[in-house]
Amino acid sequence: MKKVTVLLAAFVLPLLSMSQEKYEYSPKVKNRVEITNLLGEISLKNTSENTIVIESDANFEKPERAEGLQLLGAMEDNTGLAVNVSEEDGIVSITGISKQVRDFNYSISIPAGIAVSIDYHSPFASGDLDIDSYNGSLEIKTLSSDVKLNNCSGPFTVNSVSGDVEVIFSNVSQGEPTSLASVSGFVDVSIPAGNKANIEISNLTGNVYNNLNLESAGKEDRDERSEGLGAIKRKGKTSYKLNGGGQEIYLKSVSGNIYLRKK
Repeated sequence: MKKVTVLLAAFVLPLLSMSQEKYEYSPKVKNRVEITNLLGEISLKNTSENTIVIESDANFEKPERAEGLQLLGAMEDNTGLAVNVSEEDGIVSITGISKQVRDFNYSISIPAGIAVSIDYHSPFASGDLDIDSYNGSLEIKTLSSDVKLNNCSGPFTVNSVSGDVEVIFSNVSQGEPTSLASVSGFVDVSIPAGNKANIEISNLTGNVYNNLNLESAGKEDRDERSEGLGAIKRKGKTSYKLNGGGQEIYLKSVSGNIYLRKK
């Protein structure tokens, strides 16, 4: 595999240990990480260490004819992995520098407690997002890629156009709401039976399947003229409480099915 020589600015890399396959970065402020234009297979996990670690099989080579030329409009590859890493105002940006990053796999370890957003909303995205044992705030956007969160606590904000969204909670975070939505893909959620949550479901043409012990929490929509009269046909309830209620979980699919399961 070809070795890559990389020139790194000192202010960007306060802590560095790099090889062709691995890059480490120690953020000045542990606030937020934004991942954009990284269009290959991405796996994300927590680490107890203080550094962000990116590992990849990337082997991005210029055409021989481009020797001595710079990639126009692209950011500097300051990692050796076809990725630019920078930090400003407490936000660490991890950005793919070329559409060819979709040919590679990226495994990213993030220190616990840092919020992460992944913009995978590109027609050039080639893979899916598979995230395991991640506990913390995650925001994800995809076009057609599937999102699978396994053994995670959240809170999550996931939006996809046609991808499927599958979440297996380790525990439902009670700190902030979770929102999981796909226009035409399915939304499949597994929750530990003892967890508390308020669950709001929005579904237009798909079906909703459930084996949780949900209690209806919707209010009956009545007008003044119905005072003293019993309802013959009620509107469908879309809000439910699990184990008495807790943090909000919003589930939405326009044409896909929604599945609610006991973990």
